[in-house]
Amino acid sequence: MASRKDKKGRVLRKGESFRITDEMYVYTYTDPFGKRRYTYSKDLVKLREKEEQLKRDQMDGIDSYVAGNADLNFMFDRYMSTKTELRVSTRANYLEIYERYVRSEFGRKKIGEIKYSDILFFYNHLITEKNLHIGTIQYLQRLIRPSLEMAVRDNIIRINPANGVIQQIKKKTQNSGSYTRHALTLEQQRAFLSFIDENPLYNRWKPLFTVLIGTGCRIGDAYGKIRLKLEQIQ
Repeated sequence: MASRKDKKGRVLRKGESFRITDEMYVYTYTDPFGKRRYTYSKDLVKLREKEEQLKRDQMDGIDSYVAGNADLNFMFDRYMSTKTELRVSTRANYLEIYERYVRSEFGRKKIGEIKYSDILFFYNHLITEKNLHIGTIQYLQRLIRPSLEMAVRDNIIRINPANGVIQQIKKKTQNSGSYTRHALTLEQQRAFLSFIDENPLYNRWKPLFTVLIGTGCRIGDAYGKIRLKLEQIQ
């Protein structure tokens, strides 16, 4: 049962009501698609803060309902569906790394709730707890940032919380000196290839490692070229 006054006798505004059964304040509004929506609070002041936010969002053309219900996974999948020009190997690499590090946990966060600090903490967690290299974090950023940018362009959120995060991460890792890259010396390269050549478990991979060391080609690019050649042969 709802009332137009609360238990203190305060007259409620249009769209507001007070549920006597559980003493909950309710604000009823219509979303951009014409559907009836509700927001709740135990406190009238907090309810009205939500009302003002909803009104500002509507003035700006922002779909607060979608922002509160769609998660990062939804936006990533939507973003990937637009990338029709990607090579098969590139798409496979994108999906594999997202599935491994993002989808099951951070990917479930509602896009309207994701803040700059959330992404910063997430990347730091991957570096300190999962021992990921800064290069992998940059790779993830190339997937997360444009997914959230699409949400901005679709008027679901105001700003992209991923903007500037990677610069902060790089600054921190550079200051710590933890992720300085060191190329193998010529002697180390020879020792590595010699070890592979003499080991029956790994020697079948020597041609691949010889190409990687000799060309500096990234493993993802090498994999893509090999897969493409095999498809052509078949």
